Amino acid sequence: MSFSESKWNVDAYKLPNSGVEFTCADDALKAVFDDCERLCKLNKKYFGDYEVLIEGAKYNGVWLETQPMGGEMYAKRDLRVALANMLIFFRNQRKDGKLPGMISQRDLWSGLTVHYDWMQGCFLPYAALKLYYLIKDRDYLNMLYRTLADFDAYLWSCRDSNSDGCLESWCIWDTGEDNCTVQMLHGLKQPDHGAWGKDTPPTDRAPFPYESPQYMGYSYASRIVLSKISEILENSEAGLWKERAKEVQIRAKERLWDENRHAFFMRDASGEFVNALTQENIKCMYMGLMTQDMADSFVKEHLFNEEEFWTPYPFPSIAANDPYFHVNNECSNCAELLNKLGTAAHDLDDNSWSGPLSGLTWQRSIDALLNYGYHAQTVWVGKRILELLKKHRHYVQNYHPFTGEPAKGDNGYGPTMLAALEYISFLCGVNLQYDKVYWSTAEGMGEFCYTQVMGEKKYTLESDGKAIFAYIDGKQVFSSVAGTRIVTDKNGAFIAAFGIGESEIDFTFTNAETTFNSKLEPNQSYTQNA
Repeated sequence: MSFSESKWNVDAYKLPNSGVEFTCADDALKAVFDDCERLCKLNKKYFGDYEVLIEGAKYNGVWLETQPMGGEMYAKRDLRVALANMLIFFRNQRKDGKLPGMISQRDLWSGLTVHYDWMQGCFLPYAALKLYYLIKDRDYLNMLYRTLADFDAYLWSCRDSNSDGCLESWCIWDTGEDNCTVQMLHGLKQPDHGAWGKDTPPTDRAPFPYESPQYMGYSYASRIVLSKISEILENSEAGLWKERAKEVQIRAKERLWDENRHAFFMRDASGEFVNALTQENIKCMYMGLMTQDMADSFVKEHLFNEEEFWTPYPFPSIAANDPYFHVNNECSNCAELLNKLGTAAHDLDDNSWSGPLSGLTWQRSIDALLNYGYHAQTVWVGKRILELLKKHRHYVQNYHPFTGEPAKGDNGYGPTMLAALEYISFLCGVNLQYDKVYWSTAEGMGEFCYTQVMGEKKYTLESDGKAIFAYIDGKQVFSSVAGTRIVTDKNGAFIAAFGIGESEIDFTFTNAETTFNSKLEPNQSYTQNA
């Protein structure tokens, strides 16, 4: 795939202006919105030629695990920064296809440093494709195609060391799940076992290597996006990539899905299931790796189970009733063993994937749920998260799943703030995705006015608490009712609607041409042809 080398430079792109305006009757919600807008701006830093959005708080870098997704979410406000968060990874991809796990800028001595000693997950494919629909640049699309094709080839040339068709993680930082009891209770911790820079697996770090559902998800997502790019480019490869993606999904289900427990689990170096029920399943939903039936069973059995992930504030990194669950010595299923082994790292209190809530999981949960049609449940999650943030107004990495108490740590953690802003736009706002406009208003949000500026267009959604009114460039394009998520094209033409209420609602939609009415159950869809 060819592209102009000048397109490594953000200045080579013609980017539309973007911005968000939001007012509401809920003063506490407006305070959270204003906090996140202000603090996100402080996370913009120059890394060499690129002004990027860093992860924030104590994390002065861009990670493959977080910042492509963070950049895409920030595109609502700054497309230059969003694009830079993609290009910096494209440009620093190794010739063998490996993407850097982290890129840091350490003034004044080290400068820009690119780290390949671990992979840190890969949440780039969908985020980078979403960004294309905002900038519509063919060189960028060719660049993304090459990046994902080379990355997928690298995964399968390197990360299936026993050739059984399952990709592997080789160290703690491969997934970014620091201070996770799944590793700590086997004596593994960072920094001793954080990185692994070789292209052959470790042989002295049992239970590594793990056969990993999320690594299968990274390949699946890459291949699905490659198929979508192929459709746009009309390069005759869309069917091939879809077939290859399906092969990954089938193998993941065969090897890593437990039909009796309705969830994905890793397999350790000996081939045995690692019986820890973790947020890795939410990652796999974000990647689309589960089939609809698999997602339905996981959501029903686990995700909204009050004894597991649906704690008063969602979602713990490990199910609350799991033997590996640990928040602190007073809220733990394994504190005695953990303390006896002495394996906890120095930053367990504010960087833990053993039980606390993570802003990064919240950030992923939106697409994870919407991928499988859980529109109403996304409302439930958003309201609980925003309830917590309205109470504390402190934006850190971890929170207590039962009390909502923020962990120790620096304020301004990017994924938490971006998740808050995304949930606000979902509950009472406008989202532009894949050439469609999503206008959504949950019940009980009161009066608000949300405007998304994108280029020359302004998309505005207003509500008096019950009725909603949508405008494009100041002209009303439709009216409807709260409890709905309405999809239109960029000119406001109706495509579909989804129920996002707590129960059945009386749905009505009126535009210049027509009015129609229907009953909408939670998650039920409506189209005029239905």
